[in-house]
Amino acid sequence: MVSVGQLRDAEEQVARQLQQAGWTITLPPPNTTGYDFEASKAREVIAVQVKSHKTPVKVPQVERFLDFFDLPISRRFTRGLLVSLSGFTHNALTYFSNVNSTRVRLAVVKEGTVHWIRFNDKQPLPESNELVYVGVFTCKGGVGKTTISAHLAGAIALSGYNVAIIDLDPQKNLTTLLEGGVLVPGVGKEPPRSLKVFRLDEWDDTQPPPGIKLAVCDCSPVFEENPVHLVEKFTYCIIPTTLNPLGLNKNGYVIKNTLREIRSVNKNAYIFVLINNYFKDEAHKAQVIKEQYKKYFLKLSEQEPRFQFIDPDDAAIRNSKQLFYWGYHIYSGEKPELAFTTIGGKCAPKADFLNLLDYLEEHSDISQFKTAENLELEMY
Repeated sequence: MVSVGQLRDAEEQVARQLQQAGWTITLPPPNTTGYDFEASKAREVIAVQVKSHKTPVKVPQVERFLDFFDLPISRRFTRGLLVSLSGFTHNALTYFSNVNSTRVRLAVVKEGTVHWIRFNDKQPLPESNELVYVGVFTCKGGVGKTTISAHLAGAIALSGYNVAIIDLDPQKNLTTLLEGGVLVPGVGKEPPRSLKVFRLDEWDDTQPPPGIKLAVCDCSPVFEENPVHLVEKFTYCIIPTTLNPLGLNKNGYVIKNTLREIRSVNKNAYIFVLINNYFKDEAHKAQVIKEQYKKYFLKLSEQEPRFQFIDPDDAAIRNSKQLFYWGYHIYSGEKPELAFTTIGGKCAPKADFLNLLDYLEEHSDISQFKTAENLELEMY
Protein backbone atom coordinates (compact mmCIF):
# COMPACT_ATOMS: atom_id res chain seq x y z
CA MET A 1 0.00 0.00 0.00
CA VAL A 2 1.24 3.52 -0.77
CA SER A 3 0.20 7.04 -0.04
CA VAL A 4 -1.83 8.31 -2.98
CA GLY A 5 0.24 11.48 -2.66
CA GLN A 6 2.99 9.65 -4.56
CA LEU A 7 0.78 9.62 -7.66
CA ARG A 8 0.33 12.35 -10.23
CA ASP A 9 -2.55 14.75 -9.66
CA ALA A 10 -4.98 13.06 -12.06
CA GLU A 11 -4.17 9.58 -10.77
CA GLU A 12 -4.37 10.77 -7.16
CA GLN A 13 -7.84 12.17 -7.78
CA VAL A 14 -9.09 8.76 -8.94
CA ALA A 15 -7.13 6.78 -6.33
CA ARG A 16 -8.56 8.80 -3.42
CA GLN A 17 -12.11 8.02 -4.51
CA LEU A 18 -11.27 4.33 -4.76
CA GLN A 19 -9.72 4.48 -1.28
CA GLN A 20 -12.88 6.08 0.07
CA ALA A 21 -14.80 3.15 -1.40
CA GLY A 22 -12.60 0.71 0.52
CA TRP A 23 -9.95 -0.14 -2.07
CA THR A 24 -6.23 -0.49 -1.27
CA ILE A 25 -3.95 1.37 -3.68
CA THR A 26 -0.57 -0.06 -4.77
CA LEU A 27 1.99 1.36 -7.19
CA PRO A 28 3.37 -0.90 -9.94
CA PRO A 29 7.07 -1.92 -9.99
CA PRO A 30 9.47 0.62 -11.59
CA ASN A 31 9.37 0.88 -15.42
CA THR A 32 6.03 -0.93 -15.62
CA THR A 33 3.83 0.17 -18.51
CA GLY A 34 0.18 -0.48 -19.28
CA TYR A 35 -1.37 0.78 -16.04
CA ASP A 36 -0.76 3.52 -13.45
CA PHE A 37 -1.67 1.81 -10.19
CA GLU A 38 -3.61 -1.16 -8.88
CA ALA A 39 -6.58 -1.24 -6.55
CA SER A 40 -7.44 -4.30 -4.48
CA LYS A 41 -10.37 -5.27 -2.28
CA ALA A 42 -11.21 -8.79 -1.11
CA ARG A 43 -10.46 -11.01 -4.11
CA GLU A 44 -10.56 -8.20 -6.66
CA VAL A 45 -7.32 -6.73 -8.06
CA ILE A 46 -7.88 -3.99 -10.64
CA ALA A 47 -5.34 -2.41 -13.01
CA VAL A 48 -6.17 1.29 -13.29
CA GLN A 49 -4.99 3.63 -16.02
CA VAL A 50 -5.86 7.34 -15.90
CA LYS A 51 -5.79 9.55 -19.01
CA SER A 52 -5.49 13.27 -18.32
CA HIS A 53 -5.05 14.60 -21.87
CA LYS A 54 -6.85 17.76 -22.94
CA THR A 55 -8.59 15.86 -25.75
CA PRO A 56 -10.96 12.89 -25.34
CA VAL A 57 -9.55 9.38 -25.41
CA LYS A 58 -9.73 7.85 -28.90
CA VAL A 59 -10.02 4.33 -30.29
CA PRO A 60 -6.27 3.47 -30.35
CA GLN A 61 -5.88 4.31 -26.64
CA VAL A 62 -8.82 2.08 -25.73
CA GLU A 63 -7.41 -0.64 -27.97
CA ARG A 64 -3.98 -0.46 -26.30
CA PHE A 65 -5.49 -0.83 -22.82
CA LEU A 66 -7.47 -3.86 -24.01
CA ASP A 67 -4.27 -5.28 -25.54
CA PHE A 68 -2.57 -5.00 -22.13
CA PHE A 69 -4.89 -7.74 -20.87
CA ASP A 70 -3.38 -10.18 -23.39
CA LEU A 71 0.04 -9.84 -21.74
CA PRO A 72 1.34 -12.21 -19.04
CA ILE A 73 1.68 -9.27 -16.60
CA SER A 74 -2.11 -8.84 -16.63
CA ARG A 75 -2.98 -12.36 -15.49
CA ARG A 76 -3.09 -11.48 -11.82
CA PHE A 77 -5.65 -8.72 -12.40
CA THR A 78 -9.32 -9.58 -12.23
CA ARG A 79 -10.37 -6.43 -14.07
CA GLY A 80 -9.14 -3.22 -15.62
CA LEU A 81 -10.41 0.35 -15.32
CA LEU A 82 -9.60 3.01 -17.90
CA VAL A 83 -10.46 6.49 -16.60
CA SER A 84 -10.42 9.69 -18.65
CA LEU A 85 -10.57 13.23 -17.29
CA SER A 86 -11.61 14.59 -20.69
CA GLY A 87 -14.01 11.86 -21.76
CA PHE A 88 -13.98 9.46 -24.70
CA THR A 89 -14.84 10.10 -28.32
CA HIS A 90 -18.15 8.62 -29.39
CA ASN A 91 -16.33 6.25 -31.75
CA ALA A 92 -14.04 5.03 -28.96
CA LEU A 93 -17.14 4.21 -26.92
CA THR A 94 -18.72 2.52 -29.92
CA TYR A 95 -15.64 0.35 -30.38
CA PHE A 96 -15.52 -0.59 -26.71
CA SER A 97 -19.21 -1.47 -26.67
CA ASN A 98 -18.79 -3.73 -29.70
CA VAL A 99 -15.77 -5.68 -28.44
CA ASN A 100 -17.87 -6.46 -25.36
CA SER A 101 -14.93 -6.87 -22.98
CA THR A 102 -15.73 -8.70 -19.74
CA ARG A 103 -12.54 -7.58 -17.98
CA VAL A 104 -12.40 -3.84 -18.65
CA ARG A 105 -14.65 -0.94 -17.72
CA LEU A 106 -14.47 2.71 -18.72
CA ALA A 107 -15.05 5.74 -16.52
CA VAL A 108 -14.89 9.51 -16.73
CA VAL A 109 -14.30 12.20 -14.14
CA LYS A 110 -17.03 14.85 -14.05
CA GLU A 111 -16.92 17.67 -11.52
CA GLY A 112 -14.32 15.77 -9.52
CA THR A 113 -16.32 12.54 -9.29
CA VAL A 114 -15.65 9.24 -11.07
CA HIS A 115 -18.59 7.97 -13.14
CA TRP A 116 -18.88 4.57 -14.78
CA ILE A 117 -19.82 4.67 -18.44
CA ARG A 118 -22.75 2.57 -19.53
CA PHE A 119 -24.69 2.38 -22.79
CA ASN A 120 -28.41 2.96 -22.91
CA ASP A 121 -31.12 3.85 -25.37
CA LYS A 122 -30.08 6.37 -28.00
CA GLN A 123 -30.67 10.06 -27.40
CA PRO A 124 -31.83 11.87 -30.58
CA LEU A 125 -29.76 14.76 -31.84
CA PRO A 126 -31.06 17.64 -33.97
CA GLU A 127 -31.47 16.29 -37.48
CA SER A 128 -30.18 17.89 -40.66
CA ASN A 129 -32.38 17.78 -43.76
CA GLU A 130 -29.32 17.73 -46.00
CA LEU A 131 -28.23 14.47 -47.65
CA VAL A 132 -24.45 14.17 -47.43
CA TYR A 133 -22.27 12.27 -49.90
CA VAL A 134 -18.87 10.70 -49.20
CA GLY A 135 -16.92 9.65 -52.29
CA VAL A 136 -14.23 6.96 -52.13
CA PHE A 137 -12.23 6.78 -55.31
CA THR A 138 -8.89 7.06 -57.02
CA CYS A 139 -7.66 7.02 -60.60
CA LYS A 140 -5.84 3.73 -59.91
CA GLY A 141 -7.42 0.35 -59.14
CA GLY A 142 -6.27 -2.20 -56.59
CA VAL A 143 -5.67 0.07 -53.58
CA GLY A 144 -8.63 -1.13 -51.53
CA LYS A 145 -11.25 1.37 -52.65
CA THR A 146 -14.19 -1.04 -52.42
CA THR A 147 -13.05 -2.44 -49.06
CA ILE A 148 -12.66 1.09 -47.71
CA SER A 149 -16.12 2.10 -48.98
CA ALA A 150 -17.92 -0.83 -47.37
CA HIS A 151 -16.19 -0.67 -44.00
CA LEU A 152 -16.26 3.12 -43.73
CA ALA A 153 -20.02 2.91 -44.26
CA GLY A 154 -20.15 0.17 -41.62
CA ALA A 155 -18.25 2.31 -39.11
CA ILE A 156 -20.51 5.26 -39.90
CA ALA A 157 -23.57 3.08 -39.19
CA LEU A 158 -22.01 1.75 -35.97
CA SER A 159 -21.43 5.28 -34.77
CA GLY A 160 -25.03 6.43 -35.06
CA TYR A 161 -25.46 7.69 -38.61
CA ASN A 162 -28.17 6.48 -41.00
CA VAL A 163 -26.14 5.58 -44.08
CA ALA A 164 -26.43 3.88 -47.47
CA ILE A 165 -23.82 2.75 -50.01
CA ILE A 166 -24.00 3.58 -53.72
CA ASP A 167 -22.01 1.38 -56.10
CA LEU A 168 -20.80 3.62 -58.94
CA ASP A 169 -18.07 1.27 -60.18
CA PRO A 170 -19.09 -0.43 -63.47
CA GLN A 171 -17.48 -3.66 -62.21
CA LYS A 172 -20.13 -3.75 -59.43
CA ASN A 173 -17.77 -5.48 -56.98
CA LEU A 174 -19.50 -3.99 -53.96
CA THR A 175 -22.93 -5.04 -55.18
CA THR A 176 -21.61 -8.58 -55.59
CA LEU A 177 -19.95 -8.63 -52.17
CA LEU A 178 -22.89 -7.21 -50.20
CA GLU A 179 -25.85 -8.31 -52.30
CA GLY A 180 -28.96 -8.09 -50.17
CA GLY A 181 -27.25 -5.79 -47.66
CA VAL A 182 -25.58 -6.50 -44.34
CA LEU A 183 -26.49 -6.03 -40.68
CA VAL A 184 -24.30 -3.80 -38.51
CA PRO A 185 -24.48 -4.42 -34.72
CA GLY A 186 -26.26 -1.84 -32.60
CA VAL A 187 -24.66 -0.11 -29.63
CA GLY A 188 -25.97 -0.92 -26.17
CA LYS A 189 -29.71 -1.61 -26.39
CA GLU A 190 -29.96 -0.25 -29.92
CA PRO A 191 -31.03 -2.86 -32.53
CA PRO A 192 -28.74 -3.74 -35.48
CA ARG A 193 -28.77 -1.40 -38.47
CA SER A 194 -29.29 -2.64 -42.02
CA LEU A 195 -26.68 -1.39 -44.49
CA LYS A 196 -27.87 -1.60 -48.09
CA VAL A 197 -25.98 -1.21 -51.36
CA PHE A 198 -27.72 0.67 -54.17
CA ARG A 199 -26.79 0.56 -57.83
CA LEU A 200 -26.78 3.92 -59.59
CA ASP A 201 -29.98 3.05 -61.46
CA GLU A 202 -31.66 2.30 -58.10
CA TRP A 203 -30.67 5.57 -56.45
CA ASP A 204 -32.85 8.66 -56.71
CA ASP A 205 -30.99 11.57 -55.14
CA THR A 206 -34.18 13.65 -55.16
CA GLN A 207 -35.98 11.03 -53.04
CA PRO A 208 -33.46 9.07 -50.94
CA PRO A 209 -34.68 6.21 -48.73
CA PRO A 210 -36.47 7.40 -45.56
CA GLY A 211 -34.11 8.33 -42.75
CA ILE A 212 -30.92 8.16 -44.82
CA LYS A 213 -28.73 11.18 -44.10
CA LEU A 214 -25.40 9.99 -45.47
CA ALA A 215 -24.38 8.04 -48.59
CA VAL A 216 -20.95 6.50 -49.22
CA CYS A 217 -20.16 6.20 -52.93
CA ASP A 218 -17.79 3.48 -54.19
CA CYS A 219 -16.63 5.35 -57.27
CA SER A 220 -15.18 4.13 -60.54
CA PRO A 221 -11.38 4.54 -60.88
CA VAL A 222 -12.14 6.01 -64.33
CA PHE A 223 -13.29 9.49 -63.39
CA GLU A 224 -15.45 9.99 -66.47
CA GLU A 225 -17.55 6.96 -65.51
CA ASN A 226 -18.74 8.66 -62.31
CA PRO A 227 -21.94 10.70 -62.72
CA VAL A 228 -21.03 14.38 -62.57
CA HIS A 229 -24.27 15.31 -60.80
CA LEU A 230 -23.23 13.13 -57.83
CA VAL A 231 -19.55 14.10 -57.76
CA GLU A 232 -20.71 17.72 -57.59
CA LYS A 233 -22.52 16.83 -54.36
CA PHE A 234 -19.61 15.15 -52.59
CA THR A 235 -18.95 16.87 -49.29
CA TYR A 236 -16.12 14.49 -48.35
CA CYS A 237 -13.74 12.42 -50.47
CA ILE A 238 -11.42 9.62 -49.36
CA ILE A 239 -8.49 8.69 -51.60
CA PRO A 240 -6.91 5.42 -50.41
CA THR A 241 -3.29 4.61 -51.24
CA THR A 242 -0.45 2.47 -49.90
CA LEU A 243 2.86 3.36 -48.26
CA ASN A 244 5.04 2.00 -51.04
CA PRO A 245 8.74 3.05 -51.24
CA LEU A 246 8.90 2.40 -55.00
CA GLY A 247 5.55 3.94 -55.76
CA LEU A 248 5.68 7.36 -54.11
CA ASN A 249 6.05 9.32 -57.33
CA LYS A 250 3.50 7.15 -59.13
CA ASN A 251 1.03 7.17 -56.24
CA GLY A 252 1.61 10.88 -55.76
CA TYR A 253 0.83 11.53 -59.42
CA VAL A 254 -2.33 9.43 -59.21
CA ILE A 255 -3.52 11.33 -56.14
CA LYS A 256 -2.73 14.71 -57.68
CA ASN A 257 -4.63 13.66 -60.78
CA THR A 258 -7.58 12.50 -58.67
CA LEU A 259 -7.59 15.83 -56.83
CA ARG A 260 -7.51 17.71 -60.13
CA GLU A 261 -10.40 15.65 -61.51
CA ILE A 262 -12.51 16.19 -58.39
CA ARG A 263 -11.83 19.91 -58.36
CA SER A 264 -12.85 20.18 -62.01
CA VAL A 265 -16.47 19.64 -60.90
CA ASN A 266 -16.40 20.14 -57.11
CA LYS A 267 -14.53 23.06 -55.55
CA ASN A 268 -15.52 22.60 -51.90
CA ALA A 269 -15.27 18.93 -50.87
CA TYR A 270 -12.98 17.91 -48.01
CA ILE A 271 -10.41 15.53 -49.52
CA PHE A 272 -8.42 13.08 -47.37
CA VAL A 273 -5.59 10.76 -48.44
CA LEU A 274 -5.76 7.55 -46.40
CA ILE A 275 -3.04 4.90 -46.05
CA ASN A 276 -4.46 1.40 -46.50
CA ASN A 277 -2.75 -1.95 -45.75
CA TYR A 278 -0.46 -0.20 -43.26
CA PHE A 279 1.97 -1.89 -40.91
CA LYS A 280 4.77 -0.62 -38.72
CA ASP A 281 8.16 -2.32 -38.64
CA GLU A 282 10.95 -2.50 -36.12
CA ALA A 283 13.43 -0.88 -38.51
CA HIS A 284 11.17 2.21 -38.70
CA LYS A 285 11.16 2.05 -42.50
CA ALA A 286 7.45 2.88 -42.56
CA GLN A 287 8.18 6.03 -40.53
CA VAL A 288 10.80 7.17 -43.06
CA ILE A 289 8.48 6.55 -46.01
CA LYS A 290 5.61 8.27 -44.21
CA GLU A 291 7.71 11.43 -43.75
CA GLN A 292 8.45 11.45 -47.48
CA TYR A 293 4.73 11.21 -48.25
CA LYS A 294 4.01 14.11 -45.88
CA LYS A 295 6.64 16.28 -47.58
CA TYR A 296 5.30 15.33 -51.00
CA PHE A 297 1.76 16.47 -50.18
CA LEU A 298 2.70 19.50 -48.09
CA LYS A 299 2.50 21.92 -51.02
CA LEU A 300 -0.90 20.56 -52.02
CA SER A 301 -2.15 21.06 -48.47
CA GLU A 302 -0.90 24.65 -48.50
CA GLN A 303 -2.68 25.33 -51.79
CA GLU A 304 -5.82 23.37 -50.83
CA PRO A 305 -7.05 24.10 -47.27
CA ARG A 306 -9.51 21.18 -47.51
CA PHE A 307 -6.93 18.66 -48.75
CA GLN A 308 -5.17 16.57 -46.10
CA PHE A 309 -2.76 13.67 -46.07
CA ILE A 310 -3.76 11.68 -42.98
CA ASP A 311 -0.69 10.82 -40.93
CA PRO A 312 -0.97 7.02 -40.47
CA ASP A 313 0.01 7.50 -36.83
CA ASP A 314 -3.29 9.40 -36.48
CA ALA A 315 -5.47 7.15 -38.63
CA ALA A 316 -4.75 4.34 -41.10
CA ILE A 317 -6.15 0.96 -42.09
CA ARG A 318 -3.72 -1.66 -40.84
CA ASN A 319 -2.78 -4.84 -42.65
CA SER A 320 -4.97 -7.61 -41.23
CA LYS A 321 -6.10 -11.13 -42.12
CA GLN A 322 -9.73 -10.14 -41.58
CA LEU A 323 -9.58 -7.53 -44.35
CA PHE A 324 -7.34 -9.68 -46.56
CA TYR A 325 -9.93 -12.47 -46.61
CA TRP A 326 -12.96 -10.20 -46.68
CA GLY A 327 -15.18 -11.33 -49.53
CA TYR A 328 -14.47 -15.03 -49.03
CA HIS A 329 -18.18 -15.52 -48.35
CA ILE A 330 -18.95 -15.33 -52.08
CA TYR A 331 -17.05 -18.61 -52.45
CA SER A 332 -18.11 -20.27 -49.20
CA GLY A 333 -21.80 -19.49 -49.61
CA GLU A 334 -22.04 -17.79 -46.21
CA LYS A 335 -24.08 -14.64 -45.59
CA PRO A 336 -22.28 -11.39 -46.43
CA GLU A 337 -20.77 -9.55 -43.51
CA LEU A 338 -18.17 -6.88 -42.84
CA ALA A 339 -14.77 -7.71 -41.33
CA PHE A 340 -16.02 -6.43 -37.97
CA THR A 341 -16.23 -9.74 -36.12
CA THR A 342 -14.54 -9.56 -32.73
CA ILE A 343 -11.94 -12.32 -32.29
CA GLY A 344 -10.47 -12.81 -28.84
CA GLY A 345 -11.91 -9.48 -27.72
CA LYS A 346 -10.28 -7.60 -30.62
CA CYS A 347 -11.10 -6.40 -34.10
CA ALA A 348 -8.42 -4.30 -35.81
CA PRO A 349 -10.58 -3.31 -38.83
CA LYS A 350 -13.41 -2.10 -36.60
CA ALA A 351 -10.94 -0.12 -34.48
CA ASP A 352 -9.27 1.39 -37.55
CA PHE A 353 -12.45 2.51 -39.30
CA LEU A 354 -13.95 3.98 -36.13
CA ASN A 355 -10.65 5.77 -35.53
CA LEU A 356 -10.81 7.08 -39.11
CA LEU A 357 -14.29 8.39 -38.38
CA ASP A 358 -12.90 10.08 -35.26
CA TYR A 359 -10.32 11.78 -37.48
CA LEU A 360 -12.93 12.92 -40.00
CA GLU A 361 -15.15 14.30 -37.24
CA GLU A 362 -12.20 16.19 -35.79
CA HIS A 363 -10.99 17.62 -39.12
CA SER A 364 -14.28 18.36 -40.88
CA ASP A 365 -17.92 19.07 -40.03
CA ILE A 366 -19.25 15.56 -40.68
CA SER A 367 -20.35 15.02 -37.06
CA GLN A 368 -23.29 17.41 -37.51
CA PHE A 369 -25.05 14.69 -39.52
CA LYS A 370 -25.03 12.09 -36.74
CA THR A 371 -28.54 10.99 -35.78
CA ALA A 372 -28.02 9.60 -32.25
CA GLU A 373 -25.76 9.33 -29.26
CA ASN A 374 -25.78 6.12 -27.24
CA LEU A 375 -24.11 7.09 -23.98
CA GLU A 376 -25.27 7.69 -20.45
CA LEU A 377 -23.22 8.10 -17.28
CA GLU A 378 -23.71 6.08 -14.14
CA MET A 379 -22.49 7.28 -10.76
CA TYR A 380 -19.59 5.29 -9.34
